Amino acid sequence: MNSTETRSIPERMLTELQRQDEYIRELPENFEFPLFSGRQAVESQRKSGYKTTAHAAREIVDNAIEAGASNVWIALERVSATKREKFERKDAITAIAFIDDGPGMRAKMARFALSWGGGTHTREPDFIAKFGFGLPNSSINQTRRVEVYTKTSEDDGWIRAFLDINEIPAYGLIQIAQPEKAKLPQFVVDFLDRREITLQSGTVVVWQKPDRLTYAQATVLKQHLKHDFGVVYRYLLDRVRVHIEDEVVKKVDPLFLSPDALFYLAPDQGGATCEFERKLAVKYWRDPATGTPHLERMESIADVETARTDVTATVGMIQVKIARFPYGFVLGEVKHKGTEAHKRFEIRKGRRGMSFVRAGREIETVDVFPTSASDEASGLGSWPILQSYAYHWGVEVKFGPELDEAFGIGNDKQTVAPIEDFWRVMKDAEVDRAVREEEEEQRKVRKKDKEDKAAQEAASPEKSNPATEAAAQAEAVVGPSKLPEERKQEAQKELESAIRTRTKSTGESVEQAKRAIEDEARRKPYAIEFFESHGGVFYMPSFGSGLQRVAKINKSHPFFGLLYTRLAALDDARPRQVVDLLLLALAQAELKAEGMKQTIYQHEREREWSPFLGNALKILEQMEYTLADDDE
Repeated sequence: MNSTETRSIPERMLTELQRQDEYIRELPENFEFPLFSGRQAVESQRKSGYKTTAHAAREIVDNAIEAGASNVWIALERVSATKREKFERKDAITAIAFIDDGPGMRAKMARFALSWGGGTHTREPDFIAKFGFGLPNSSINQTRRVEVYTKTSEDDGWIRAFLDINEIPAYGLIQIAQPEKAKLPQFVVDFLDRREITLQSGTVVVWQKPDRLTYAQATVLKQHLKHDFGVVYRYLLDRVRVHIEDEVVKKVDPLFLSPDALFYLAPDQGGATCEFERKLAVKYWRDPATGTPHLERMESIADVETARTDVTATVGMIQVKIARFPYGFVLGEVKHKGTEAHKRFEIRKGRRGMSFVRAGREIETVDVFPTSASDEASGLGSWPILQSYAYHWGVEVKFGPELDEAFGIGNDKQTVAPIEDFWRVMKDAEVDRAVREEEEEQRKVRKKDKEDKAAQEAASPEKSNPATEAAAQAEAVVGPSKLPEERKQEAQKELESAIRTRTKSTGESVEQAKRAIEDEARRKPYAIEFFESHGGVFYMPSFGSGLQRVAKINKSHPFFGLLYTRLAALDDARPRQVVDLLLLALAQAELKAEGMKQTIYQHEREREWSPFLGNALKILEQMEYTLADDDE
């Protein structure tokens, strides 16, 4: 088959060699085989995985900060009324400009900066930049044409370099055109004039007609960038001001420990507290035989000094901080929307886990810890599986660019992939233990709050209880039980006590108080009440006002916390009501008993049932947490 015949056949029907022939035929004469070839290579590079527009925009802001800018402004061009398409919104974005007041670039450097690897800090990676990929990589991810306007204090005007994917040839060597003198885009000029900004030097990166924005509306994109930058650059906003049009980005600490950050609250007013903070000196190196990377914690100054003399090793510092948020400090329900607590939840929602900060700039929050049995056996630590409790505590790990290989930092500075030894260092520093304690603390706090609310609801005198009503109807079926004489006297004393108490609190006469108590007893002959007695019985019978049959539950006994409140918290109220009826049946039987029978009942309840039940429930609770940890 000749080449002419091949062209008429659909590509999917060609053999692999025939397909290769087709592609080779399209190559121009004297093809130089560059490493990065033609438009298709750039189109593929566009799909480099920046998660959002904010992630891509960080690269441009990084460059401005690295260059020493004091201010970075982000200006948005909206579509004009005359050029707006039929279904296009009024505030649709047609261009984005990143403006800085740094020293600017020389013409040749501006051209070089638009090429992959064209950075100026690859030999001294001690701050944000390092890879030289940021400007072209992030820009073409969001737009097909990026323009760089720049001038130094020595220049009499702006020069422009650009990269336009549409102008790249299909095959062959891709080159950046020679920079030329140019005027700034009009929307940039208008922005600078309105803000009364005069730049003696600086750089303006413009994304023309961006086609891959996360949000195409200006109002929404502004909020997106502001919220992202506030957290990502929280440690750098003291040295550079970042403006999203007319708004200055305010720092936001996702651990809420920085007094000068938004949503901060002092600990004595219910704010976050720092529960763990350590600085760890570490050494990173590769095994010369296998190439396996290693990270080791150094305990002493002598260890650090020895490591510094090893030319094959890198010495660095890792700082770890763990914050605890009090109950109610972060609230995520819809009913809390608009509150400070809900705003904190919006920040925590995307940062549940361990936040990694490189050279003062946040990279990523990792929410998956090594939690398998094999991970723990390999010495990686004992970490919890992150549940909703993790919204209420936070971990931050800070490190420098010298440890990039240990943390698996990619050239887009978006992700972190720590080597195994990192987790061993964390275990050695007891970070995993501290994290487990935070998870457990949040679980305990919420469990107690749930129990308290359930108990309060169960003890509410205004709330009807079908169990007490059912007990009263059961008595009507079998007939009222007659009390022995000695128990009648006991009930009479309770009635007299109730009358005295009522007359004092209400000012009623004795007759008025007695009638009110009798009316209440007719309406509610059976009742569930509560008391507190540490080390006491789990329940006790009572005549209540003297005319009732009452089962009083001890809130200090494990029976209350481990069973009763959990039943009260269920959506289905019947299990708790069944327990109420059981206790009322026991109480009624004891209240009717006399003589030796009464003594036996009381002895069994106080000396046998309550201590045995209390100890057994405590053991059951320990078994429950052990099983939960095993499941995780």
